[in-house]
Parts: sequence; structure tokens; C-alpha cells
Amino acid sequence: VEQHGVVDGIYRLSGVSSNTQRLRQEFEAQRCPDLSRDVYLQDVHCVSSLCKAYCRELPNPLLTYQLYDKFADAVAIQMEEARLVKIKEVLKELPAPHYR
Repeated sequence: VEQHGVVDGIYRLSGVSSNTQRLRQEFEAQRCPDLSRDVYLQDVHCVSSLCKAYCRELPNPLLTYQLYDKFADAVAIQMEEARLVKIKEVLKELPAPHYR
């Protein structure tokens, strides 16, 4: 995504719905889509849109409901160095699949 798109706002902008659905269907059919195809290179936002949709649809978010309060407390720390240390500590508590 970052290699072929304008990085500013790439994850904020939505892709063309039909391209995003086509990409989703390729993944759901257990195929590994060729992201270098023109349809995806011309609409790199469909790739980021599908990634965001995947994360939204997970039964338990990447940062897990169980650790939500700890993450919220960590990001609320004013001092940047202390905030980063705390975030890293909480990340280490994630279940292995979420951490990966």
C-alpha cells in the first residue's frame, strides 16, 4: 500500500466499493490475489479498505477487549518516553496471534 500509494491519508480514504468487494472475494476463495494487477494499483485504497474492514470484523479486536483499559491508560500518559514503555508492556500481554 505504501509503496504504490500516496501515503498521506492512504488509510483514511476509502477504495472503490466494487474493487474492495472483488479483492475480498479473491481472499475468501482461498486465493492469494495479485496485488500488482492494474485494478489494485490504480485503486490502492481498496487494499487499505479491505484491511480496515477485516480488523473491524474480527470477533475480538487486535488490541483485545480484555486489555482495552490498559491501552487507554497507557496512551493517556503525558510523557512520551513513559507512554511508549507502558504501551510496549501492554503489547506483551496480548495473546500470541494478536501480538504477531
